[in-house]
Amino acid sequence: MDLAWRDHHHARNQTWKVLEIEAALAAGLVGVDWQLNTAVATICAAVLVMLSTMVGVWISLHHRKLEIRKFEHISNCEEHLGLLGPKLLPYESVKPPTPIKFRQVFDRQCRNTAAFILRMHVALFLFAAIFLLVRLAGLIIK
Repeated sequence: MDLAWRDHHHARNQTWKVLEIEAALAAGLVGVDWQLNTAVATICAAVLVMLSTMVGVWISLHHRKLEIRKFEHISNCEEHLGLLGPKLLPYESVKPPTPIKFRQVFDRQCRNTAAFILRMHVALFLFAAIFLLVRLAGLIIK
């Protein structure tokens, strides 16, 4: 059970760390554009951010599936060890994670942490894509 809890927390930490890295890359995109002021560098940085966010979405969805498996394992262990009951651990004390699909990014009723993280991936992707389009439009207008 201890290993399952550690795996669960490790996956959660990795998911947040990926989002932190993406945010740092997005900030770096602005810095690259401002300091180097070359289209090639900006395009490369924007593509890097966009690719990293796509990988981030995949990692987040994968980790959610892992969390569900770990919670099922933990619940089974608690049940077999006789740890569940009104005087021990109430059956409804911990709500297990629910599966998430990418389309839930656009569902305003879905308000869990996994959906928030997916929304942040999409927001960073859109930021990089818009930044890239604006930079390319500036090249075309010149």
